[in-house]
Amino acid sequence: MADTNGLGMDHTKATLRQRLRTERRALSAEQVAERSAVIMRHVANAPFYQRARRIGLYLPVDNEVDPTSLFHTAAQIGQACFLPVVDPNTRSMDFFPYRPGDPLQPGAFGIPQPVTAPDRAGSLDINDLDLVVQPLIGFDRTGCRLGFGGGYHDRALGARGASPTPIRLGVAYAFQELPSLPHEPHDIRMGWVATEQGLLCCHEAF
Repeated sequence: MADTNGLGMDHTKATLRQRLRTERRALSAEQVAERSAVIMRHVANAPFYQRARRIGLYLPVDNEVDPTSLFHTAAQIGQACFLPVVDPNTRSMDFFPYRPGDPLQPGAFGIPQPVTAPDRAGSLDINDLDLVVQPLIGFDRTGCRLGFGGGYHDRALGARGASPTPIRLGVAYAFQELPSLPHEPHDIRMGWVATEQGLLCCHEAF
């Protein structure tokens, strides 16, 4: 029997990442904007989103689904938004408050992140969020998520194992759905995925 935690699984994930990122990069700016707008409407109408008070979001890169409209509407319904700040040295991730117009600085992997104090004052653990919106490269209907491979979300969420809080929402284009994904014991599954086709509840997430 093949070692599912060895090079075979790593190679499969790497191949899928390359294929899906190539397809995503082929989207035009207009396609990204149009599809992102539809996806964010699905998110904004979800009851679990409307109930959430503290939301972890992200700034898009590499033609990811753009969630920034949520930053602009959050205050209207009493939500506070947070962005991740990762530390490649400790391989950790914390979340910091963010509002449109707040200063940003270059972060790990070229992703902008909030300007933080040396002691990281004001940080929030991911498990203290009500909802975390996760970018991804691929997904399947059981909630498996193919990310960039750094494992930051999984390690941060793993502090509480497979707890259903915070709610974990992946956002993706419909073509990023796969029949199945390789899954390892430490992978934390998503509870929901939003695409331009609607919301998918991942019943096997917990």
